[in-house]
Amino acid sequence: MDKTHTGNADANDLFLLAINLTKRCNLACAHCYMDAKTMQQGDKNELTTNEVRGLLDDIAERSTETMVVLTGGEPLMRGDLEELVAHGTKRGLAMVVGTNGVALTEKRVQSLKAAGAMGVGISVDSLDPEKHDAFRGLPGAWEKTMAGIESCKRYDLPFQIHFSVTEANADEVSSMIDFARATGARVLNVFFLVCTGRGESMSDISPITYERVLSQLVAAQEQSKDLLIRARCAPHYKRIAYQRNPASTLTRAAGYEGGGCLAGIHYCRITPEGGVTACPYIPTEEGNIRDTKFWDIWNQSPTFRSLRNPLLQGKCGSCEFRKLCGGCRARPLAMGDSLMDTDPWCVHVPAGSAVIESLAEQPKKLAWSEEAEKRLAHVPSFLRKMVRNRAESYVLELGLHLVTEEHLATLAAKRFGSNGPPRPNTQEASTVKQSSGDMLPWSEEARERLAAIPAFLQEGVHAIAEDVARSEGRLEVNIKLLDRLEAEQQPSRSLSWTDESDRLLTEFLAEKAPQVRVFVTPALESAAENLTRKRRAATVKQTDVEQAIAQLTGGVAWDEDALARVLSAPDFIRAGIKKAAEFNARKEGLERITSGDLTRFRNHAMMRAVQRMKGFGIQELSFDAYAVARDRVPRLKENPEADKRFDTIRSFVVAREHPGDLLGQDLLEKMKAQLKANKQNGDG
Repeated sequence: MDKTHTGNADANDLFLLAINLTKRCNLACAHCYMDAKTMQQGDKNELTTNEVRGLLDDIAERSTETMVVLTGGEPLMRGDLEELVAHGTKRGLAMVVGTNGVALTEKRVQSLKAAGAMGVGISVDSLDPEKHDAFRGLPGAWEKTMAGIESCKRYDLPFQIHFSVTEANADEVSSMIDFARATGARVLNVFFLVCTGRGESMSDISPITYERVLSQLVAAQEQSKDLLIRARCAPHYKRIAYQRNPASTLTRAAGYEGGGCLAGIHYCRITPEGGVTACPYIPTEEGNIRDTKFWDIWNQSPTFRSLRNPLLQGKCGSCEFRKLCGGCRARPLAMGDSLMDTDPWCVHVPAGSAVIESLAEQPKKLAWSEEAEKRLAHVPSFLRKMVRNRAESYVLELGLHLVTEEHLATLAAKRFGSNGPPRPNTQEASTVKQSSGDMLPWSEEARERLAAIPAFLQEGVHAIAEDVARSEGRLEVNIKLLDRLEAEQQPSRSLSWTDESDRLLTEFLAEKAPQVRVFVTPALESAAENLTRKRRAATVKQTDVEQAIAQLTGGVAWDEDALARVLSAPDFIRAGIKKAAEFNARKEGLERITSGDLTRFRNHAMMRAVQRMKGFGIQELSFDAYAVARDRVPRLKENPEADKRFDTIRSFVVAREHPGDLLGQDLLEKMKAQLKANKQNGDG
């Protein structure tokens, strides 16, 4: 019985665009879907440089989140490749090159990196040089491709390994995973062929081997922490992941990240002559960019619309996995059937049970324990939203509905290791290391942005940015990603604002550096709206913003890094730190508070605290000091608010792996030395 797969017709954002720049190629691969007859001279009808530039402009006008893969043929045979990469990068697109690696010389790697290439995908089809060369149709191809990989490593150009699996090399999957990890590849893409083009002469891979290899890849990805392993042109991947573990994160992954087919939904390709097709294996052109705007083709193509809301037939139409998997649409077409017919390479027998919904489509309905909320409150405000999203995704993957403090601790350990995150006042805090094998590369512009952020905040930004980049399958962290993450952290205003109030805030923030605005903006908006609520109004006026700015500056000028440092402090101490700093500054006659002043004020305050402890007879640094002080200081006796504040501070400190690093080892040693002197003097 035929059944309708009801999808979301509006959910057609373009994630991935493949542009076949040329039919020219320096190889003659047996599996290639293109008929590379013009491998030497190319085709005079190929898209010109300006035509490709125009296409990239069109894409960027609507979406800078699209990844563009420049491929072929062999794209390195286009002399304008670097120019196209640079143009797309300038427009904010993530530009990647797909190559066989044979012509990936040191000079070419350097020029691609200089042009802004986000990375390259390099095809390796066997670890046996003879088998690879036979598959690629050129003796010596394997050695040249290996040299290309070494060039990428030498000049820090991120790369992926592309492995096209067939019956002849299916037994190499495990070895290829090890190889990809050993070479330092960010991703291993395993492609499953559809017999078109020169590939029509091949037997492809049997359905049984197809199923076995997919199961192997699912198991490998579940165990892999440092390498992304993706199955391409293999929508059955999600079904197998679900059958192994219904709560698996792999079944939640959107689009190609989870192995599902994106053709016409979130992906399409452009032929060398400008034709637009759903995928390389569905050859029918839906239009040509020389005649019609790309986005008009993307939005209006009848084939694309049918792929977004498919009416599946035969076994696929009655399968409980028709939403999660949906089968490959190119394979029945290649066999002479219709686009919506049964995928002939699927061995699953529908069970007649209810349709399985993608976990990614299920809304979040999570509660947070009180302890988890408290721990989240200790995270700087500009990182809090990202940490919350990561925690909720993790808990959903576990099939649970309550986020606990233990979940947050587990995520922190996964991110930073058993020693926890690097602490302020350590070497790691001042210089974020980029050489670690499990870290992604950063573009030069992104590194400059990170370096401009106060040192005590760099680790958090670095970790979150890489976490997001990995989850999105990115090969590096670039300035576009940082800009997007910063924008996502701006809280939505809950009240209406007059034009005058908005203008005043904008003018004040215009003087701040971009990385400082991340902290200052939410603080000012929140303060202004609180002042508005206090006067029982619903619209923020200019006077509210003026008061908020006055409160923020406290009558004393602040260096930007010093103000950012205060605003990034945990909520329960932020106001106290700011008020005390401003008091000390006025007392000393300072006109401006610097980060060095903050450190000095803190150190003096802590040494005064040691003197108070001396007066109480305390000889060791311990939370027991509060119990003594509570008995001796009248304002602390039977003061529940003071008790609550102390419990919050203690929880914050105890939760850290190295609590002493909060103050820095130098200050901590001075405090210990003073208490030790107290003890010696007392004994004397």
